[in-house]
Amino acid sequence: MIEKIKKINDTFHSYHCNHRNIIDARFREKGIYYGQPPILKYLSENKNVTQKEIADFLHVSAPSVATSLKRMEESGLVVRVENKKDARRNSVKITKKGKELVKYADNLFLRIDDVAYKGFTEEEMDTLVQFLERMNNNLMAFAKEENDV
Repeated sequence: MIEKIKKINDTFHSYHCNHRNIIDARFREKGIYYGQPPILKYLSENKNVTQKEIADFLHVSAPSVATSLKRMEESGLVVRVENKKDARRNSVKITKKGKELVKYADNLFLRIDDVAYKGFTEEEMDTLVQFLERMNNNLMAFAKEENDV
């Protein structure tokens, strides 16, 4: 059983690395970093968003978001909008260039997923989802028991 679990974990890790490396390479061609598309996507779907709201949504630290936003602002993907009434409520807005990259990233993810799931039947995909949901539920229950959540 331990060998099977190790094989599964190694395969998950390999899949994740391959997926990320392929996407990373395409993003680098466009001059963007791996963590930027989720921020851009969030900004494209939400208006008048603060840095803290982005961090909360992505479950990352505010300083991490600040670093990404600085790069994105320098690249012309976002602009910061000053709130004259409350400096703590300065918001971030996506630019036209940022919106174009959201479309690019969405299409890239669809293409990569098409490749990754090539040859899978609907039934196999349903089974995979069931297995992954069960694993996730097991981990969430464990974390709850251990007070990690």
